[in-house]
Formats: sequence, structure tokens, C-alpha cells
Amino acid sequence: MTTGGGVGIDERWSPEGLGELRTLYGPLRRFAAVIGRWDVEPDDLVQEAYARVLRRREIEIEDLGPYLRRTIVNLATDERRRARKGAEVVQQLRPAPRSDDYPSELTDLLRLPERVRALLYLVDVEGMRSNDAADLVGMSPPSARVALMRARRRLRLELSVESSGE
Repeated sequence: MTTGGGVGIDERWSPEGLGELRTLYGPLRRFAAVIGRWDVEPDDLVQEAYARVLRRREIEIEDLGPYLRRTIVNLATDERRRARKGAEVVQQLRPAPRSDDYPSELTDLLRLPERVRALLYLVDVEGMRSNDAADLVGMSPPSARVALMRARRRLRLELSVESSGE
């Protein structure tokens, strides 16, 4: 099977490599759900990452899982930039924004950049070492540790302010 007159997927990927892609889909979808914007389907991020990885030869990718996670982080970052630019245009056309009467902890989490959310998820939810998580999201280990410390402090502060009613 070929696409666009080029080399077919059967010639670029082994059955084992395709099997690994099938196995990784569930964990990558959960990862995308955590780091992606609330209005972007996690499946869309994962499928776009898969489309990009399948355009390459299997032998070009050293470690498939981290490669796909980094691709998803990059896609989520791009989506956030597009949405921000679109929101700026809409903001210029719209009257003063309405504030949320009942802000949630999720809103606080979504204010963090995708890479930092990815780090929090990988380290605090999946139990990954911060050095390994830093490598996955394309940060140096010292930068990742500082980003994690600041994000946790920020979330702790925002949650304590909300709970105290200030």
C-alpha cells in the first residue's frame, strides 16, 4: 500500500512496530487528555502524532514512546498558540468578558503551559522520574525541576486562596 506515489507503509514499518503503535494508543490518549486544551479532543492529538510518525521510517525513530509524547506536546503547544491568536481577534470584537462565578482547580491547571502540565502528569501521576520526564518534553533536568517546583507552588497558592475565600 502506497500513499501519494511514495514508499508504502508496509515498507517503512514492521508488523512489530505497528503493534507497538497499537499498544501505545491508550496511554498516549490519557497523556494527551491531560496536556491538551479542554476543547481539543485527545484522539485528535494522538492521531495527528501517529500520522506524523507514520510518514517516517521506523528505523529513523530511536524510541517510539518518548518520540510520540514529545510530538503530542508540540502539537498541543501549537494548538494553544493558534487558539490564543484566535482569542485575541475575538476579544477585539467582543465586549468586556464575563468572569466565571465558580472557578475550578482545572482552570488553574489549564493556565500552566503544556510542557509543565506534561511534567506534572508524568512525574506526579505516572510516577516517572523528573529527569526522564524532562527528556520526554524537551527540557533540561534542572529546568524541569524548577518548572515543577514553581507549578506546584503556584497551584498550592491558588488552591489555598480559593479555599480560604479570599
